[in-house]
Amino acid sequence: MLTSLRSLLRGAAKSLGVERAASAALIAEMWPEIVGPEASGHSRPMGLRGSVLLAEAEGGLWAQELSARRGGFAAEINRRLGAPAVTEIRFKQVAGWRTPPAGDVPQPAEASTALTAEESASVERTAAEIADPEVREAAKKAMRSQIAWRKRHVRPPGR
Repeated sequence: MLTSLRSLLRGAAKSLGVERAASAALIAEMWPEIVGPEASGHSRPMGLRGSVLLAEAEGGLWAQELSARRGGFAAEINRRLGAPAVTEIRFKQVAGWRTPPAGDVPQPAEASTALTAEESASVERTAAEIADPEVREAAKKAMRSQIAWRKRHVRPPGR
């Protein structure tokens, strides 16, 4: 029986506790395609709280325009993710909008995103079930990337 890479990665992300972070990362990556190039220059997804996508929009007009279209955005996100990850999108109006150039975004130290021995072992255990070596390596790379992303973007409780 063939299992799709998407379902393998979803299962791995779930077992590692990074499923929501993985979905948030994918949503951020596809945001310009979902809302369109102009709207993506005036909005950005901020993260998932349960199945609610929190997003920011530049000023009231953009927040209103995007809010009116949020049902279509949620449907397209869910279609692309292959799962009902987003049930609602909430746009927050932000004044003084500025989209920083890529060079202005501070990059975290590599050490802070390094995998622990436990995380590495979990990735290896999960990927060991994949028979195809190329798919196995791709899955391990994706899992490591998602764990590192989570460490950079998800604040631990109490912070």
